[in-house]
Amino acid sequence: MKKSLLALAALTAFAGVASAQSSVTLFGIVDLAARNVKNGNAGSVKSLSTNGQVSSRLGIRGVEDLGGGLRAGFWLEGDIAADDGQAAGQSWQRRSTVSLIGSFGEVRLGRDYNPVFNTFVSHDPFAYVGVASSGNLRSRYYAATVGNPGLAARNNNSISYFLPAMGGLYGQVMVAAGENARGNKYMGFRLGYAAGPLNFSGAYGKSDKTGGMVDDSTTLVFGGSFNAGFATFHASYEQADYSNVKRKLSTVAAVIPTGTGAFKAQYAKASGATLIGLGYVQGLSKRTSVYTNFGRVANKGANVYTASGSGPAGMRAGQTSTGYDFGIRHDF
Repeated sequence: MKKSLLALAALTAFAGVASAQSSVTLFGIVDLAARNVKNGNAGSVKSLSTNGQVSSRLGIRGVEDLGGGLRAGFWLEGDIAADDGQAAGQSWQRRSTVSLIGSFGEVRLGRDYNPVFNTFVSHDPFAYVGVASSGNLRSRYYAATVGNPGLAARNNNSISYFLPAMGGLYGQVMVAAGENARGNKYMGFRLGYAAGPLNFSGAYGKSDKTGGMVDDSTTLVFGGSFNAGFATFHASYEQADYSNVKRKLSTVAAVIPTGTGAFKAQYAKASGATLIGLGYVQGLSKRTSVYTNFGRVANKGANVYTASGSGPAGMRAGQTSTGYDFGIRHDF
Protein backbone atom coordinates (compact mmCIF):
# COMPACT_ATOMS: atom_id res chain seq x y z
CA MET A 1 0.00 0.00 0.00
CA LYS A 2 2.83 2.34 0.94
CA LYS A 3 4.60 1.62 -2.37
CA SER A 4 1.40 2.36 -4.26
CA LEU A 5 1.02 5.71 -2.52
CA LEU A 6 4.66 6.58 -3.26
CA ALA A 7 4.19 5.67 -6.92
CA LEU A 8 1.03 7.77 -7.13
CA ALA A 9 2.82 10.72 -5.52
CA ALA A 10 5.71 10.42 -7.97
CA LEU A 11 3.33 10.24 -10.93
CA THR A 12 1.45 13.30 -9.68
CA ALA A 13 4.69 15.25 -9.29
CA PHE A 14 5.81 14.27 -12.79
CA ALA A 15 2.45 15.38 -14.23
CA GLY A 16 2.85 18.73 -12.48
CA VAL A 17 6.25 19.25 -14.10
CA ALA A 18 4.90 18.29 -17.52
CA SER A 19 1.96 20.65 -17.22
CA ALA A 20 4.29 23.49 -16.22
CA GLN A 21 6.15 23.01 -19.51
CA SER A 22 3.09 23.41 -21.72
CA SER A 23 -0.20 25.27 -21.61
CA VAL A 24 -3.41 25.65 -23.60
CA THR A 25 -5.62 28.73 -23.19
CA LEU A 26 -9.19 29.39 -24.25
CA PHE A 27 -9.68 33.11 -24.90
CA GLY A 28 -12.06 35.50 -26.58
CA ILE A 29 -13.80 38.86 -26.77
CA VAL A 30 -17.52 39.61 -26.83
CA ASP A 31 -18.15 43.11 -28.17
CA LEU A 32 -21.65 44.39 -28.98
CA ALA A 33 -22.79 47.90 -29.85
CA ALA A 34 -26.13 49.54 -30.59
CA ARG A 35 -25.42 51.36 -33.86
CA ASN A 36 -27.12 53.82 -36.18
CA VAL A 37 -25.71 54.59 -39.66
CA LYS A 38 -27.15 57.12 -42.12
CA ASN A 39 -25.97 56.96 -45.73
CA GLY A 40 -27.11 60.07 -47.61
CA ASN A 41 -30.35 59.62 -49.55
CA ALA A 42 -30.44 55.89 -48.71
CA GLY A 43 -31.68 56.62 -45.19
CA SER A 44 -30.52 55.05 -41.94
CA VAL A 45 -30.28 51.60 -40.38
CA LYS A 46 -30.25 50.72 -36.69
CA SER A 47 -28.45 47.51 -35.77
CA LEU A 48 -26.66 45.59 -33.05
CA SER A 49 -23.06 45.37 -34.23
CA THR A 50 -20.58 42.72 -33.16
CA ASN A 51 -17.50 44.91 -33.70
CA GLY A 52 -17.95 48.33 -32.13
CA GLN A 53 -14.53 48.56 -30.49
CA VAL A 54 -12.90 45.32 -31.65
CA SER A 55 -14.18 42.26 -33.50
CA SER A 56 -15.82 39.60 -31.33
CA ARG A 57 -13.80 36.39 -31.41
CA LEU A 58 -13.16 32.99 -29.88
CA GLY A 59 -9.80 31.27 -29.87
CA ILE A 60 -7.48 28.60 -28.50
CA ARG A 61 -3.74 29.10 -28.16
CA GLY A 62 -1.00 26.98 -26.67
CA VAL A 63 2.73 26.72 -26.12
CA GLU A 64 5.08 23.83 -25.30
CA ASP A 65 8.60 24.12 -23.90
CA LEU A 66 10.81 21.84 -26.00
CA GLY A 67 13.95 22.51 -23.96
CA GLY A 68 17.13 24.32 -24.84
CA GLY A 69 15.28 27.61 -25.25
CA LEU A 70 13.05 26.22 -28.02
CA ARG A 71 9.25 26.40 -27.85
CA ALA A 72 6.40 25.27 -30.08
CA GLY A 73 3.11 27.12 -30.27
CA PHE A 74 -0.25 27.16 -32.01
CA TRP A 75 -3.02 29.75 -32.40
CA LEU A 76 -6.56 29.14 -33.64
CA GLU A 77 -8.94 32.12 -33.69
CA GLY A 78 -12.27 32.79 -35.40
CA ASP A 79 -14.95 35.46 -35.58
CA ILE A 80 -18.20 35.11 -33.66
CA ALA A 81 -21.37 37.05 -34.39
CA ALA A 82 -22.45 37.71 -30.82
CA ASP A 83 -25.62 39.52 -31.95
CA ASP A 84 -27.20 36.28 -33.20
CA GLY A 85 -24.85 33.57 -31.90
CA GLN A 86 -23.58 32.53 -35.31
CA ALA A 87 -19.97 31.75 -36.28
CA ALA A 88 -19.11 33.57 -39.51
CA GLY A 89 -17.08 32.17 -42.40
CA GLN A 90 -14.22 29.78 -41.82
CA SER A 91 -13.99 28.20 -38.39
CA TRP A 92 -10.59 29.78 -37.64
CA GLN A 93 -10.52 32.50 -40.30
CA ARG A 94 -8.92 35.19 -38.13
CA ARG A 95 -5.75 33.19 -37.53
CA SER A 96 -4.69 29.55 -37.71
CA THR A 97 -0.95 29.09 -37.21
CA VAL A 98 1.74 26.83 -35.77
CA SER A 99 5.15 28.17 -34.70
CA LEU A 100 8.67 27.38 -33.58
CA ILE A 101 10.09 30.06 -31.27
CA GLY A 102 13.61 30.50 -29.96
CA SER A 103 16.55 32.86 -29.64
CA PHE A 104 16.57 33.01 -33.45
CA GLY A 105 13.08 34.55 -33.51
CA GLU A 106 9.87 32.87 -34.66
CA VAL A 107 8.96 30.83 -37.71
CA ARG A 108 5.16 30.78 -38.18
CA LEU A 109 3.08 28.83 -40.71
CA GLY A 110 -0.61 29.10 -41.64
CA ARG A 111 -3.24 31.81 -42.11
CA ASP A 112 -1.96 35.01 -40.54
CA TYR A 113 -1.88 38.82 -40.65
CA ASN A 114 0.43 40.19 -43.33
CA PRO A 115 3.21 42.78 -42.73
CA VAL A 116 1.36 45.68 -44.38
CA PHE A 117 -1.75 45.22 -42.24
CA ASN A 118 0.28 44.76 -39.04
CA THR A 119 1.92 48.12 -39.70
CA PHE A 120 -1.25 50.00 -40.68
CA VAL A 121 -3.52 48.76 -37.89
CA SER A 122 -0.96 49.53 -35.16
CA HIS A 123 -1.61 53.24 -35.79
CA ASP A 124 -5.43 53.13 -35.87
CA PRO A 125 -6.70 53.77 -32.31
CA PHE A 126 -10.08 52.34 -33.35
CA ALA A 127 -8.51 48.95 -34.22
CA TYR A 128 -9.72 49.00 -37.85
CA VAL A 129 -13.39 48.42 -36.88
CA GLY A 130 -16.43 50.54 -36.04
CA VAL A 131 -17.91 53.77 -37.36
CA ALA A 132 -14.83 55.88 -36.49
CA SER A 133 -12.16 53.61 -37.97
CA SER A 134 -9.93 54.32 -40.96
CA GLY A 135 -10.87 50.81 -42.06
CA ASN A 136 -14.07 52.32 -43.49
CA LEU A 137 -11.92 54.02 -46.12
CA ARG A 138 -9.19 51.39 -46.48
CA SER A 139 -11.44 48.39 -47.08
CA ARG A 140 -13.23 50.04 -50.01
CA TYR A 141 -10.19 51.57 -51.67
CA TYR A 142 -8.34 48.28 -51.20
CA ALA A 143 -11.13 46.49 -53.04
CA ALA A 144 -10.79 48.98 -55.90
CA THR A 145 -6.99 48.93 -56.03
CA VAL A 146 -5.77 45.43 -55.21
CA GLY A 147 -6.50 42.44 -57.42
CA ASN A 148 -7.54 40.30 -54.44
CA PRO A 149 -9.06 42.49 -51.68
CA GLY A 150 -9.06 39.45 -49.40
CA LEU A 151 -5.34 40.10 -48.91
CA ALA A 152 -6.00 43.44 -47.17
CA ALA A 153 -5.33 41.88 -43.75
CA ARG A 154 -4.55 38.14 -43.87
CA ASN A 155 -3.01 35.53 -46.14
CA ASN A 156 -3.63 31.81 -46.46
CA ASN A 157 -0.79 29.31 -46.96
CA SER A 158 1.79 31.69 -45.51
CA ILE A 159 5.23 31.29 -43.95
CA SER A 160 6.50 34.15 -41.79
CA TYR A 161 9.72 34.87 -39.97
CA PHE A 162 9.72 37.32 -37.03
CA LEU A 163 12.90 38.87 -35.66
CA PRO A 164 13.81 38.16 -32.01
CA ALA A 165 14.05 41.00 -29.49
CA MET A 166 16.91 43.20 -30.72
CA GLY A 167 17.02 46.36 -28.63
CA GLY A 168 13.79 47.79 -30.00
CA LEU A 169 14.15 46.55 -33.57
CA TYR A 170 11.32 44.31 -34.84
CA GLY A 171 10.40 42.85 -38.20
CA GLN A 172 8.48 40.28 -40.22
CA VAL A 173 8.97 38.63 -43.61
CA MET A 174 6.07 36.72 -45.21
CA VAL A 175 5.61 34.63 -48.33
CA ALA A 176 2.32 32.94 -49.26
CA ALA A 177 1.73 30.28 -51.88
CA GLY A 178 -0.93 30.94 -54.48
CA GLU A 179 -1.65 27.23 -55.03
CA ASN A 180 -2.24 27.96 -58.74
CA ALA A 181 -4.95 30.55 -57.95
CA ARG A 182 -4.21 33.95 -59.51
CA GLY A 183 -4.09 36.81 -57.04
CA ASN A 184 -3.32 34.67 -53.97
CA LYS A 185 0.48 34.61 -54.21
CA TYR A 186 2.01 37.16 -51.84
CA MET A 187 5.29 38.40 -50.44
CA GLY A 188 5.92 41.21 -48.00
CA PHE A 189 8.11 42.49 -45.21
CA ARG A 190 7.94 44.85 -42.26
CA LEU A 191 10.66 46.60 -40.25
CA GLY A 192 10.20 48.84 -37.23
CA TYR A 193 11.80 50.30 -34.14
CA ALA A 194 10.22 50.92 -30.73
CA ALA A 195 12.04 52.53 -27.82
CA GLY A 196 10.74 54.79 -25.07
CA PRO A 197 7.93 57.01 -26.37
CA LEU A 198 8.71 56.34 -30.06
CA ASN A 199 7.42 53.57 -32.33
CA PHE A 200 7.72 53.70 -36.10
CA SER A 201 7.69 51.12 -38.89
CA GLY A 202 7.33 50.59 -42.62
CA ALA A 203 6.09 47.69 -44.74
CA TYR A 204 5.81 46.55 -48.34
CA GLY A 205 3.56 43.92 -49.88
CA LYS A 206 3.14 42.48 -53.37
CA SER A 207 0.52 40.07 -54.74
CA ASP A 208 0.45 38.55 -58.22
CA LYS A 209 -1.91 39.87 -60.85
CA THR A 210 -5.38 38.49 -61.50
CA GLY A 211 -6.86 37.91 -64.95
CA GLY A 212 -7.84 41.52 -65.71
CA MET A 213 -4.68 43.13 -64.33
CA VAL A 214 -1.70 44.35 -66.33
CA ASP A 215 0.74 44.31 -63.39
CA ASP A 216 1.09 42.78 -59.96
CA SER A 217 -0.39 44.88 -57.14
CA THR A 218 1.90 46.53 -54.61
CA THR A 219 1.26 48.29 -51.30
CA LEU A 220 3.63 50.50 -49.30
CA VAL A 221 2.87 51.84 -45.81
CA PHE A 222 4.68 53.90 -43.17
CA GLY A 223 3.49 54.71 -39.67
CA GLY A 224 4.68 56.14 -36.39
CA SER A 225 3.54 57.06 -32.90
CA PHE A 226 4.82 59.24 -30.06
CA ASN A 227 3.73 59.01 -26.43
CA ALA A 228 3.90 62.51 -24.98
CA GLY A 229 2.53 61.42 -21.61
CA PHE A 230 -0.69 63.40 -21.72
CA ALA A 231 -1.52 61.86 -25.13
CA THR A 232 -0.23 59.40 -27.73
CA PHE A 233 -0.11 60.68 -31.30
CA HIS A 234 -0.27 58.45 -34.41
CA ALA A 235 0.24 59.01 -38.12
CA SER A 236 0.32 56.71 -41.16
CA TYR A 237 0.54 56.83 -44.95
CA GLU A 238 -0.34 54.01 -47.35
CA GLN A 239 -0.20 53.76 -51.14
CA ALA A 240 -1.60 50.89 -53.22
CA ASP A 241 -0.93 50.49 -56.97
CA TYR A 242 -2.03 48.17 -59.74
CA SER A 243 -2.61 48.44 -63.50
CA ASN A 244 -1.97 52.21 -63.55
CA VAL A 245 -4.47 52.78 -60.70
CA LYS A 246 -3.04 54.43 -57.60
CA ARG A 247 -4.84 55.02 -54.30
CA LYS A 248 -3.49 56.81 -51.23
CA LEU A 249 -4.63 56.89 -47.60
CA SER A 250 -3.18 59.06 -44.84
CA THR A 251 -4.23 59.25 -41.18
CA VAL A 252 -3.48 61.26 -38.04
CA ALA A 253 -4.86 60.31 -34.64
CA ALA A 254 -4.57 60.93 -30.91
CA VAL A 255 -5.45 59.00 -27.75
CA ILE A 256 -5.80 61.01 -24.52
CA PRO A 257 -5.94 58.90 -21.33
CA THR A 258 -8.28 59.94 -18.51
CA GLY A 259 -7.46 57.63 -15.63
CA THR A 260 -9.36 54.42 -16.41
CA GLY A 261 -10.72 55.79 -19.69
CA ALA A 262 -9.51 57.43 -22.89
CA PHE A 263 -10.66 59.89 -25.54
CA LYS A 264 -9.80 58.98 -29.15
CA ALA A 265 -9.82 61.11 -32.30
CA GLN A 266 -8.83 60.40 -35.88
CA TYR A 267 -8.74 62.12 -39.26
CA ALA A 268 -8.24 60.05 -42.41
CA LYS A 269 -8.03 61.09 -46.04
CA ALA A 270 -8.32 58.69 -48.96
CA SER A 271 -8.54 59.28 -52.69
CA GLY A 272 -11.93 60.99 -52.91
CA ALA A 273 -13.11 60.91 -49.28
CA THR A 274 -12.30 62.04 -45.75
CA LEU A 275 -13.23 60.58 -42.36
CA ILE A 276 -13.51 62.16 -38.92
CA GLY A 277 -13.73 59.69 -36.03
CA LEU A 278 -14.30 60.40 -32.34
CA GLY A 279 -14.66 58.02 -29.44
CA TYR A 280 -14.50 57.47 -25.71
CA VAL A 281 -13.88 54.23 -23.81
CA GLN A 282 -14.34 53.77 -20.06
CA GLY A 283 -12.81 50.78 -18.32
CA LEU A 284 -14.96 49.14 -15.66
CA SER A 285 -12.38 46.46 -14.83
CA LYS A 286 -9.32 44.85 -16.42
CA ARG A 287 -11.61 42.88 -18.74
CA THR A 288 -14.77 44.97 -19.20
CA SER A 289 -15.33 48.40 -20.73
CA VAL A 290 -18.10 50.56 -22.18
CA TYR A 291 -17.63 52.92 -25.11
CA THR A 292 -19.19 55.25 -27.64
CA ASN A 293 -17.99 56.27 -31.12
CA PHE A 294 -18.95 58.71 -33.86
CA GLY A 295 -17.82 58.70 -37.49
CA ARG A 296 -18.47 60.98 -40.45
CA VAL A 297 -17.36 60.20 -44.02
CA ALA A 298 -17.52 62.98 -46.64
CA ASN A 299 -17.35 61.77 -50.24
CA LYS A 300 -16.27 63.63 -53.36
CA GLY A 301 -16.95 62.93 -57.02
CA ALA A 302 -18.03 59.37 -57.76
CA ASN A 303 -17.01 57.94 -54.37
CA VAL A 304 -19.42 56.17 -51.99
CA TYR A 305 -17.36 55.39 -48.88
CA THR A 306 -19.52 54.79 -45.79
CA ALA A 307 -19.12 54.98 -42.01
CA SER A 308 -19.92 51.29 -41.65
CA GLY A 309 -20.59 48.24 -43.76
CA SER A 310 -23.81 47.72 -41.79
CA GLY A 311 -25.44 50.87 -43.21
CA PRO A 312 -28.14 50.93 -45.93
CA ALA A 313 -27.20 50.35 -49.57
CA GLY A 314 -28.02 52.71 -52.43
CA MET A 315 -26.30 55.91 -51.35
CA ARG A 316 -25.57 58.24 -54.27
CA ALA A 317 -22.00 59.20 -55.12
CA GLY A 318 -20.57 62.26 -53.39
CA GLN A 319 -22.90 62.14 -50.39
CA THR A 320 -22.07 61.99 -46.67
CA SER A 321 -22.32 58.98 -44.37
CA THR A 322 -22.51 59.27 -40.57
CA GLY A 323 -22.69 56.71 -37.79
CA TYR A 324 -22.64 56.45 -34.01
CA ASP A 325 -22.74 53.60 -31.53
CA PHE A 326 -22.77 52.70 -27.82
CA GLY A 327 -21.35 49.37 -26.72
CA ILE A 328 -19.96 46.95 -24.15
CA ARG A 329 -16.77 44.90 -24.49
CA HIS A 330 -15.75 41.94 -22.32
CA ASP A 331 -12.47 40.00 -22.67
CA PHE A 332 -11.95 36.51 -21.27
